[in-house]
Amino acid sequence: MDRRWIHRTLFSREYIEGVKEFMNFIQDKFSKDEKILCPCRNCLNQKHQHQTVVNTHILTYGMESTYTCWIYHGEDFDVDVIEEPVHVHDTADGNNGADRFEEMFGDLRTAVEQAGIETENPSEHESFLKNVMKEAKQQLYHGCTKFSRFSFVVKLLHLKSYHRITNSAFTDILKILAEAFPEPNTLTKSYEEAKNLLKELGLGYVSIHVCFNNCILFRKQYANHDNCPVCGLSRWKDPARKKIPQKVLRHFPLVPRLRRMFLSKKGAEEAQWHKLKRQPIEKELSHPVDGDAWKDFDKQYPDFAKDARNIRLSIAIDGFNPFGNFNTTYSMWPVFVIPYNLPPWACMDQSNFMMALLIPGPKSPGKHFDAFLQPLVEELLELWEGVSTYDALSEKMFDLHAAVLWCIHDYPALSTLSGRTTRGYFACIHCDKHPISYGLRKKWGILVTIVSFQRDIVCGEIMNLLVFMKAMIGQVNSLRKSCKQNWRRLDLGGNKKVRKGNVLTWAARRLMCQFGAAGFVCGIWNIGGN
Repeated sequence: MDRRWIHRTLFSREYIEGVKEFMNFIQDKFSKDEKILCPCRNCLNQKHQHQTVVNTHILTYGMESTYTCWIYHGEDFDVDVIEEPVHVHDTADGNNGADRFEEMFGDLRTAVEQAGIETENPSEHESFLKNVMKEAKQQLYHGCTKFSRFSFVVKLLHLKSYHRITNSAFTDILKILAEAFPEPNTLTKSYEEAKNLLKELGLGYVSIHVCFNNCILFRKQYANHDNCPVCGLSRWKDPARKKIPQKVLRHFPLVPRLRRMFLSKKGAEEAQWHKLKRQPIEKELSHPVDGDAWKDFDKQYPDFAKDARNIRLSIAIDGFNPFGNFNTTYSMWPVFVIPYNLPPWACMDQSNFMMALLIPGPKSPGKHFDAFLQPLVEELLELWEGVSTYDALSEKMFDLHAAVLWCIHDYPALSTLSGRTTRGYFACIHCDKHPISYGLRKKWGILVTIVSFQRDIVCGEIMNLLVFMKAMIGQVNSLRKSCKQNWRRLDLGGNKKVRKGNVLTWAARRLMCQFGAAGFVCGIWNIGGN
């Protein structure tokens, strides 16, 4: 039985035929309505699903790469299967990707030389390019010509991610390989060392301490502060020792990664695919460039549109529970940046999703979301002005620009990201075209009201409105007390329980007379809350 299709690319012809073979095998072993274990990469033979769902999961997520003998679905252990995987690093000529690394390092070598000639401050590019060249020349062991230390570690980390190898197992594999290779060898001895190697080459992240109440980020002018200048809380869990911060925001720099897209000829060519190789079809939306947003942006900024290398981005935001336990109320908020210059099959490839921020929990950042976005916004402003980048395709330096055209999120996250209201009377952003609705939180009462006002309203009118609301809430509080006292007096028998609705009805009539409809609504909210 040939099971090599399991390692093929999703939605390729060979993979689809293999999925059909698996489902035919299932139909021979199980009845049509019987649930079976799902062998996809998400379920991992741990969940029972309907057969149609299993078929969809395998097509969408892929078959678990090590499940080549289908023992959980009635296959015998002694079945002879062909399971030789397609090596993800192999090239067409079978040289295990050596030419690809040589080509990439050749482009990097040219980039280093070009950066030193065309920039006044060559050190701007030395941090990444020269470190990569130094690692590329470092042998894995004496006499090894097939791998450098860098290329070997990168391939091992790729296999770790591809086959879901645990950190401890990966460390044990590295130790065995280090003992097996001739001495002396330069192979890293643990997973942490491998991560540090990549971090030195610009593939790490920056840890930024955050106030416990999400007031500020301890960076720039607040970098040396031990207490939040807004709320006064300590930056540290233990103020005496000053070792563990209350919260940590992880920032993955975006500019270096966008620059690295152009360090190889293949990457530089894919970044211009939408203009160089795309074949437009009338009345068909096959790429974001066919959309109205892209076309309208090009009309407004023709200078940006002239260079096909300038990147259009989208930002995707959503919260998730990292523990996978819905009983635990904890959520983290990753912020992804997705480049849309790439071909359609690469735009939605997860390997091209760039995590820019990882916002800590345990709750949604809410109205403080803009504080966490500061590092990303600064990078986006820098990219709008332009950053000097080397293009391996033209072998010249150019100014790379980038702009955000789309934001991907659910409707509640629209309020978190933009600051406008997505609840209540003015929730719909399409119907509510003229006013801008904001949520006002009051410290003097439990009332949370939505005030919608026109753009030309003056600050004095807002203050008058707030003063009116404060006075109205005071009247409502006193009215609520008198309502309850009056109904107690009317309850002469003392046996019947006074219904809350009667109090609300009587109170609502007086509010309508004194304050009109606004007073009626606020009164119902305030009395109903008690």
